[in-house]
Amino acid sequence: MVRRWNEPSEKTANFVLAAIVLVSCLLALAWVFYVPMFEAPDETVHFEYSAALYSAGGLIAPRDAARLNMPPGRPNPYPIYLEDQSAVAVIAEKPDVKAPAGYGSSSYYTAVDSGAAAGATDPQLFSPPLLRYYPFGYYLLDAAAMGTTALFTKSPVALFFAARTLSVALLAVSLVLTYLLLRRLRCRRSLALVLTGVIGLFPMTSMLSSSVQSDSLSFTLSTLALLAALEVRRRPHDLRWIAVLGVGLGLLLVTKVHFFAIVGTAVGAMIVTQRFEARDARRWPLEAALLVVPAIALESIQVWTQWGSPPLIAAGQLGELPNYRTALAGGIAGVAGYIGRITTFTFLDHTFGREFSSFWGVFGWVDTPLVLGSPVITVAVWFLIAGISILLLACTLVRLGQVGYRLLRVARRGRPRRALSMAFSNPVAISFFLLAAFLFSVEGYPGIQGRYYFPLLPAVFWVALKYAPRALPGKFGPALFRMQAAGLVVYSVAGAVFAFPTLTARFYAHGRDLVPVARETLASDPQPGRYQVTRLRLPEATLGVGRLQPDRVAVVGWAIDDQAASPAKAVFIDVDGQPFQQAVYGDDSPQAVAALGSARYATSGFDAILDTTRLAPGPHLLTVRVVSADGRRLYAPGPPLEFVVGASVGPGSAPS
Repeated sequence: MVRRWNEPSEKTANFVLAAIVLVSCLLALAWVFYVPMFEAPDETVHFEYSAALYSAGGLIAPRDAARLNMPPGRPNPYPIYLEDQSAVAVIAEKPDVKAPAGYGSSSYYTAVDSGAAAGATDPQLFSPPLLRYYPFGYYLLDAAAMGTTALFTKSPVALFFAARTLSVALLAVSLVLTYLLLRRLRCRRSLALVLTGVIGLFPMTSMLSSSVQSDSLSFTLSTLALLAALEVRRRPHDLRWIAVLGVGLGLLLVTKVHFFAIVGTAVGAMIVTQRFEARDARRWPLEAALLVVPAIALESIQVWTQWGSPPLIAAGQLGELPNYRTALAGGIAGVAGYIGRITTFTFLDHTFGREFSSFWGVFGWVDTPLVLGSPVITVAVWFLIAGISILLLACTLVRLGQVGYRLLRVARRGRPRRALSMAFSNPVAISFFLLAAFLFSVEGYPGIQGRYYFPLLPAVFWVALKYAPRALPGKFGPALFRMQAAGLVVYSVAGAVFAFPTLTARFYAHGRDLVPVARETLASDPQPGRYQVTRLRLPEATLGVGRLQPDRVAVVGWAIDDQAASPAKAVFIDVDGQPFQQAVYGDDSPQAVAALGSARYATSGFDAILDTTRLAPGPHLLTVRVVSADGRRLYAPGPPLEFVVGASVGPGSAPS
């Protein structure tokens, strides 16, 4: 289908590219405000890092964090407060729990802003955990975006959305660079536009380009570095492009180290083998300096900020993640078994598992699968994609074998320099293969997500469409190419359209506003209400998914009017037998449907975050009071549950 299109003129192509960039950015911008705060992947820890640099007015050395204070008059984004107000601790990884009541309305944001104490501070404000783990590049740029916004508004909520919106701006730059990169890879204008549009509308792109996430800058810088490398391949001694390449790699080093290593290795191999074949050593000291000095200078700043600070995760912990040591201790049998297990797992994860699903469209904290119209259609589409993925994997391996055999023949004919130059001539493809090897060997465990491919998304699709099909004989290769191109267009457009109903079902539900019920007017019913508390969550003792503040307790469950055989009207929480707080009622409740055997109870869930600052430290008893479906009676409480004010759960655990 793509081959039959008339090739557009350069002017037309530029116009279409501008339209693609505009539509993609508007889509991502809609996500910025539609996805509840901190419900993007790992957004809590990323925003805390950005907010720390914004609050300090620049880079922070962890050794100096305890002595820092926010300058007077600077609006405080106060991450812990915003996380609490957004209820991320209750929502993340629990698909049946929805956004806070009234989320997204002007009254909600006004209430959040008005409740933020102007002088409030937090012990971790200037010492977020990622400060000792991630390079500063993206977060310093994000802090600058927040600082610019603070010149016009004092709203903490506005600062958060400014931090998100930076990713939209980076997407615009990345898409332009993607088109130019594809053109340098000798893609026709029509194909380059198609792939740029696919990447811009791809569900994973919308998710990551609308959140506080360093992969957005990694995408921009990786694409810039690869584009510059291809320009250097065409014009080996063009100092302007060599300088651009050096700056791009240097910035990538202080953004994501492993992407710097991957792209830098691919680019370095291309340059070295190209010069080696041509026996070209002209101006190498100057050109080498342009390539490495930016990285050295920027990394020196990173090292200076980290000097004397213990790492967040010890090297020994990282080294044991894929269980290398256990395998090596088992000898040949242990190593063979490990290779077999990790290969099998990687294959299944790539074609059916978490890596596959999160690449094609599982949003948020990997808890919101994209639904394309209906679950049945979605499953059918994903099985089709999985089948094509297996075919592409096989084709890629075959093509690698074919290319390797031909390069070996070239080398055996007395041209080893030429063979080496050809092997590393395409840094885009080499980057993809290095990333795949990295994920297979270093992160080959169940925590891998498809979003790790995002910074090299142009390389992923180029290998799938242009490299792998060449392994097939005759017309089968072009047929696979056309099928993929058409399928990607349809999937990306469908994903852009159906993402919003998916997000609506995940985060918003009918009845999320607090039902106005005057408790004192309700008649008491001695019959206990029917309910179940499915999760009673205390604050966590470590930074995890959706951390609760030390003075909060989260309650999640379902409740019904058993006498009326229908959902309840509302739910109240009592503590120590006294009225304490009304819960939000109307969450999805698959547990209730399973327990009661009826779909009529599908939205009978409730949730509440209890502010325990008015309770004395120590044990307390919590009970639930169910309001009848007609809103006239208040059922008696059931058995109490105990929780402890001032206590917290350990890392990775939560009482339920």
